[in-house]
Amino acid sequence: MEEKLKGNPEFEPADIFAVFNNYFLLFFGFTCILSSVLIQQLFVMIGQTRTGIIVAPVLGIILPVYLVTRRFPAGFRRQLLIRRPGVLLAGQVLIATLFVVVIIDYIYAVSEKFTTAPLDYIEGLKELKPSGATAIVLTYLGLCVFVPLAEEIVFRGLIQRVFTRNMGGVLAMLLAGAFFGVIHLTPQLLLSMIAFGIFLGYLFFATSNLTYPILAHCVFNTVSYVQLVTLPAEKLAAVPPYTRNHWVLLLTLAAVVYLLVRIKKGGSVSAKTPHDSSSDSDAS
Repeated sequence: MEEKLKGNPEFEPADIFAVFNNYFLLFFGFTCILSSVLIQQLFVMIGQTRTGIIVAPVLGIILPVYLVTRRFPAGFRRQLLIRRPGVLLAGQVLIATLFVVVIIDYIYAVSEKFTTAPLDYIEGLKELKPSGATAIVLTYLGLCVFVPLAEEIVFRGLIQRVFTRNMGGVLAMLLAGAFFGVIHLTPQLLLSMIAFGIFLGYLFFATSNLTYPILAHCVFNTVSYVQLVTLPAEKLAAVPPYTRNHWVLLLTLAAVVYLLVRIKKGGSVSAKTPHDSSSDSDAS
């Protein structure tokens, strides 16, 4: 009898998307983003940028979303579709992300021809460049763990899913990716961040598992972090030299298309596999 009740939608525990309407969820999502930006700016003003990139995403996005979703029986992880990843699919996502880094660099190179990186953006990169063990660890945790987690929770876990309810998966993926690019507030990064946001949206669209875009975002930011640590300060905003070779771009595009197809097939199979409810549930 219990199994029948579990499989019947009328007896499934209500989730955040069933209880709240689209307008409220969008308002909540964008309020979280705005809160995170404002908190970060406060830390910038007091000269604690490095601490801000940890505190702002936690207080502005992760904590509010957790407090709202944990009130529902399914809990935080199941509400946001954060599931255990498959090893093969995770590997394909990781490799695809590394190739996407190359494509993003090409888009950045094109953008540079039309817009100049603002001085405050370049100075911000120089200020963020870590020196010393503590700064290296704090910067990594902020840029490569907390920021990706927070941004995926709000852009893919909330906003893209709200858009999907009204306009279908593909259009929702594109629109959420556009918002992701705009929120980064740097004209030179606009096109490249929109492209990256669409890639992350595709991963969520293809797999119905927020873990994969979180993983991809962490990998992407880790590459940027390695560049931040290893490159001289005057070259942090420079275009990589390989962007002058168009063969690299063509080969990379072919590899990404192939991997995206494989990810979609793997994601479809994974979506049909029942998940262990005990492993996905949260403690309230």
